[in-house]
Amino acid sequence: MASRTQFVLQALLILPLHLASGQYYGQQLKSVIEWKAADFVFPTPQERAEALATGRYKPENCIPLDMDVDYSNPARSRLFVTIPRFVDGIPYTLGKVSRNQGPSGSLIEPFPNAAIQARPENNNCQGIVSVFRVKIDECNRMWVLDTGKIGEKRICLPQLLVIDMKTDAIIHRYRIPESQLVCEVSLLVNLLVDVQDPAPLGSCQNTKVYMADVTAPGMIVYDMSRGKSWRITNKQMHPNPDYGTFTVSNESFDLMDGIVAMALSPRIPSDNVIFSSNYGTNWRPSSDRLLYFHALASVTENSVKTSVLHNDTVWEQDVEALPRAFRPIGKRPSQSVAEAMDSNGNLFFGLVEQNAIACWDSTTPYHPANMRIVSQNSETLQFPSGIKVVRNRKGVEELWVLTCRFQKVMTGSLNTTSETNFRIQAIQIPTALGYKSSCRV
Repeated sequence: MASRTQFVLQALLILPLHLASGQYYGQQLKSVIEWKAADFVFPTPQERAEALATGRYKPENCIPLDMDVDYSNPARSRLFVTIPRFVDGIPYTLGKVSRNQGPSGSLIEPFPNAAIQARPENNNCQGIVSVFRVKIDECNRMWVLDTGKIGEKRICLPQLLVIDMKTDAIIHRYRIPESQLVCEVSLLVNLLVDVQDPAPLGSCQNTKVYMADVTAPGMIVYDMSRGKSWRITNKQMHPNPDYGTFTVSNESFDLMDGIVAMALSPRIPSDNVIFSSNYGTNWRPSSDRLLYFHALASVTENSVKTSVLHNDTVWEQDVEALPRAFRPIGKRPSQSVAEAMDSNGNLFFGLVEQNAIACWDSTTPYHPANMRIVSQNSETLQFPSGIKVVRNRKGVEELWVLTCRFQKVMTGSLNTTSETNFRIQAIQIPTALGYKSSCRV
C-alpha cells in the first residue's frame, strides 16, 4: 500500500486541490508530512538503540530545515529533507522521507546512503558533514551545500555535491577554497542553481551556483563550467540590529543573521538589459536574471543582476566592488527566512511574525500594499524555513513549505513528545492564486 506521503504527492500531481478557504486569499496549504521529532531509518534496531544510548542520536536536537521534491522518475515521487548539525546528536543530515512509520511520524532514510554522512566527527571529508538546504535543478540533479561544520566547529571545508537523481550517484564535487571563507566564522546555508544551458538542447554544464554566507555576510558564486568560485560582499547582505529580535506565537529570541534568503527571477529579455558593455565578454544577455535576496535580521528586500555576479575578474580584485549594483527594492511587514519565485515572476516568502506565506508580483513595486497573504495559520505556519517552487510531471508549478517552530528551539521550549513541531505542506500554485497567473492584489 502506498504511503500517505506518496498519496499526497500523487494528489498534487494529478488533481486540483479543493481545500478549506484560507484566512485571507486563495486556499490553505495541504499537509504532506508532520513530525513531533525527526526519526531515522537505522540498519538494525540494535544500531538505533546504540545511537540513542551513546548520544549519536538525540531526537530533541534534530531540526528539519528544508526540503525538495524529485518528480524525475515517472514511477515514483520522492521527498527529501535536510537536518543541519547545529549541535551533536544528529545521525544523518540529508534524508529521503521513507514509507516506514515511527512513533513521531514518517522515518527519514539517509540519502544517498548512511555511510557517507555517518560519524562526521572522524574528519571524513569525503563524506557529508552538515546540510542546511538542497536544490534539485531542471537537469534532474540535486545540489547539496555542505557547510563542513558541526555547530561552530569546522570539520572540513564547505563543499558542493551534485547527485544524479536517476542513479543517486555523486557526479560532481567542488570544495570552496579556504581563501574565500572568513576564518571559522563563515557558514554557507543556502544556494541557488542557475542552469544556463538546460537539457534537452543544452549540456547542463554552463551552471552558476550562488551560495549565501549567513554569519560572515557575503555570497560565493561557483561557475561549474570553469570549476572556479569567487566571493562577493555588500552592505545589503548584513543584518539590521533593529530586526534582530524575532517573535513567533508570543515567543521571542534574538538572532543577528545576515543574507539567507535568495530567489531568481525569470530570464530578462535582452532588450531590457543595460549592462552589456560594462561587465565583460562572458556575459550573455539571454542568460541574465535578477537575484533577489535579504538578510534574516532585516525587513528589506534587495536585488542584483546575475550578470554583475558573473564577472569574476571584478570580484577577485575587490570583494566589495560595485556597491550600488545591489539595490534595496522595498520593505515587507516582518522578517522572512525563505523565498522562491515561480516562472511568472511571483515571489513567495514567509512572514515570521504573521505565521503566513505571502506573495508579491515582481512587476509591481515591492511594498506591503502589493503583497497578498496566500496562506496563514497560527499553528501550522510557525517559522517557514524552507520554501520551494517545484514543477510536477504535468508541468504545473507547486509551492512547498517546511515549517520548524524554530522559536521553540531557540527558547528551549521544544516538546518532541506530545506536540507536532515540523510540517511539510504544499499546494499547486494556480490553486493558491485562484487560477490567476499573478498574485497582484
